[in-house]
Amino acid sequence: MRISTTARLAALAALLVFASNLAVIGYVRTQTHDDTVAQLESEVAEQADALQAVYRSGGEGALARAVSALAASGDEDLVVALAGADGRVRQGNLKGPLAIGRPASFRIAPPARDAAPSGYVVRAVGGGWLLSGRRADESLLLQRALERALLVSGALSLLMGALGGVIIAYFVGRRLRVIAGVVDAVAVGDLSHRARIVSGGDAFDALAGRVNMMLDRIEGLMRELQLLTNSLAHDLRSPLSRLRVKVERAVALDDGPQRDAALNGLIQETDIIMRMLSTLLEIGRLETMHGRSQFDWIEPSALVSNLCDMYEPVMEDARIAFSAAVEGPILPMRAHGELLSQALANLVDNAMRHGCQGDGGDAIAIRLSAHGNELVLAVEDRGSGIAPEEEGEARRRFGRLDAARSRPGAGLGLALVEAVSRMHGGRLELANNAPGLAARMILPTGLAALG
Repeated sequence: MRISTTARLAALAALLVFASNLAVIGYVRTQTHDDTVAQLESEVAEQADALQAVYRSGGEGALARAVSALAASGDEDLVVALAGADGRVRQGNLKGPLAIGRPASFRIAPPARDAAPSGYVVRAVGGGWLLSGRRADESLLLQRALERALLVSGALSLLMGALGGVIIAYFVGRRLRVIAGVVDAVAVGDLSHRARIVSGGDAFDALAGRVNMMLDRIEGLMRELQLLTNSLAHDLRSPLSRLRVKVERAVALDDGPQRDAALNGLIQETDIIMRMLSTLLEIGRLETMHGRSQFDWIEPSALVSNLCDMYEPVMEDARIAFSAAVEGPILPMRAHGELLSQALANLVDNAMRHGCQGDGGDAIAIRLSAHGNELVLAVEDRGSGIAPEEEGEARRRFGRLDAARSRPGAGLGLALVEAVSRMHGGRLELANNAPGLAARMILPTGLAALG
């Protein structure tokens, strides 16, 4: 039979409360139960054994005389009685019928209806009962009362523990049902719901916070998917239209050289579309990549040096002042060297396309530095930069600050750089270079961050 979590919580709470009270009862019982009870029990047993010996040697008559003698001895603490089968006292210092109906081992209780509490035993003799005991003092009575109170409190603790467990399970279930309700709403397509955080800082608030973070991420991905779909359709329309026009022209041409030139134009347009789709697929692959199996030890300084060797001729032809600086000792790190090179090349391409005016006064610098446990790869230009309110659009896939989209490009460069940065556990920062833009890839160098 399967037991619900609510029932388990209630049972666990009840058992914990009962166990704690049982431990208290045991401790109090151990501390209060001294040798007084044992001594009283021993005295009563000896007295009863002596009277039974008299009965065995002299019969009921001798026992009756012995009981009468003890009752008349003047010992006020002594309790002794010889009663018939109906409990009525025939000899002794007790009045009224005895509160017995069978032989009894040592007990502390009133032996008769109006008698004081005593420690006594009951033995069967002949056709009646022999009661022998001594009156209990106040400390002993207090012990017995305390023990009974502890037993009652133990039973109550079990009941209250069960009740407390039910209440706890109710509140736990209510919090979980609220979170489950949010998940159910999201399952049917409503992404506006969020789990309520009570600000108690408990595990439920932590769970609600994680669920909200997940929903924020899902909502952001859904918005990005919608924007991506719209942007992809918009950005592919122009090259596909140009491609169609060039195909029609190429088909209509009879001249071989002209047809070849038109076909070369087709290849260029096709390459633009293929690069756009390849970059988009690469971004998607990076954002779903969780492992670090393709990471290896690389020299960041060598990566920057190789990139500079590749771009120096291009920069020289474009009359752009190009420089690279490595600040301080740079230690090797585990990373995906090919993707870092591609991301850094994207930043350089962006700087050439958007940060240079072509007037001969343009400058682009690559800076490599280490700050604590972080490596900084920066590309700086002296162009117009990006306004803070436009930064989000620049980071978005297919985001274009050129509303007319008159400049070449698909708006995927920074999106790819940001995806590579996140893949390495880092981030992309866009800062004002006063003037111009400083795009910085900030990556953790520790193995723990990359592991």
